[in-house]
Amino acid sequence: MKVKTIYLVPGCILAEDVHKATNNPIMRKKTVLTEELIEILHIFLIQNVKVELTLVNGERFNPKEVEELQEDDSKTSKKQTLKKEESFIDIYLKTVPKFKKIFQHWQGGTKVDVYEVRKIFLPLFEVQPTKEELMQLHHYGTKDDYIYFHSVAVGVLSYMVGKSLKLAKGELIQLGLAGLLSDCGMARVPFKVFSKRGPLSVSEYEEVRKHPLLGYKMIEATPGFSKGAILGILQHHEREDGSGYPQNLKGTKLHLFAKIIAICDTYHAMTSERHYRTKQLPYKVIEAMKKDHFGKFDHIVLNKFFSIMTDISIGNKVKLNNGEVGKVIFLEDQSFTRPVLQLNEQETLSLTKHPELFIEETIRD
Repeated sequence: MKVKTIYLVPGCILAEDVHKATNNPIMRKKTVLTEELIEILHIFLIQNVKVELTLVNGERFNPKEVEELQEDDSKTSKKQTLKKEESFIDIYLKTVPKFKKIFQHWQGGTKVDVYEVRKIFLPLFEVQPTKEELMQLHHYGTKDDYIYFHSVAVGVLSYMVGKSLKLAKGELIQLGLAGLLSDCGMARVPFKVFSKRGPLSVSEYEEVRKHPLLGYKMIEATPGFSKGAILGILQHHEREDGSGYPQNLKGTKLHLFAKIIAICDTYHAMTSERHYRTKQLPYKVIEAMKKDHFGKFDHIVLNKFFSIMTDISIGNKVKLNNGEVGKVIFLEDQSFTRPVLQLNEQETLSLTKHPELFIEETIRD
């Protein structure tokens, strides 16, 4: 819906790019607004913007005045719009603050209750996420609450990879829970890692590296977790070549759940905004995982992950990081993230020849 910027509140999520007499937007869609970003909109004299109906904390946004509803709701009243069926993203945004609450209880010494965790996690799969929604997950989050958004996202992505591998329903639930709790050991790290504004010191990094073992100890004796879920949490930072931690195990000794969670954890961490690092484009991260992390991830699982996340095929329109839009006319066998694009009637562009360019998103007509 379109609202006046004077009615914006922190936590609003932009539904469209914001432009001001420039080709490149001053703010991208899916940006989570803070007080500082809202002030920037005022400085640029932006009168109104389109935002999503749901705030980043999962609550509905009810501004004092609505100038225009979303196009797909143009024939309904505001009241009807606010009552429409929840999307997967709506449910995701409502799940994060619930997970934050129980995570903070763990920080206070409370034991993990598998039934409480299942209760908040399972509703995420009552609505099937689309590829577009999965690709957009990294947009939804804040620097201060990164660990909570990250945990829920890793649970979702792990579940979806397991589903593509045709795991049984019971295994999928255990895998999703393991992904969700893969960083639960961070609740027992003895310093305020989440409030760090810069890179960790050597000693702090060594403490953080203990979190898989701390998480394992939190759930090893808790009823309701399978052996696979427990190993998934313990081993999710191990790597196929033995370069991971905490035990430097190689691929043959790693549980499938750990292989899946490792990929989902790495992807979401690299695409997310952090206090000490800006987020990276999903397709750029996928390329890095394929090239720079070669030999560290199970290639079968990695290809399954790529298949559920990417949506590039002949005829699709894509938007590049320089703002240009093109139609995919040819796919490279070895570089599926770098197709040949038709920019206009006379001009084509091969992304393999332009390493500085990356696909930002696919565009649906």
